[in-house]
Amino acid sequence: MLSRIESLAKKYKGLFFSIDIKKYPQVTGEFMIFVTPALLVYYEKFEIIKKIRFFPIGEIEEELHRFITNIE
Repeated sequence: MLSRIESLAKKYKGLFFSIDIKKYPQVTGEFMIFVTPALLVYYEKFEIIKKIRFFPIGEIEEELHRFITNIE
C-alpha cells in the first residue's frame, strides 16, 4: 500500500512522509492517530483527508481529484 500512496503523491505533486509511530510515539497524540495504517492529507496547513485502517486507494484518488478540481 505504501508504494501506491507514494505514486499518488507523485501524481498530484505532493510531499509524502512516512512516519513510524513506534519510533516517534509523540506523533500519535499530535495527530490523534491511535491505529495504523493511517493517511493524512494536508493542504495549506488544513487537514483535508484523514483515513484510518482500511481505505481503498481508489477512494483516496477520487477525493484528491475532487478536491483539486474544486480549488482550481
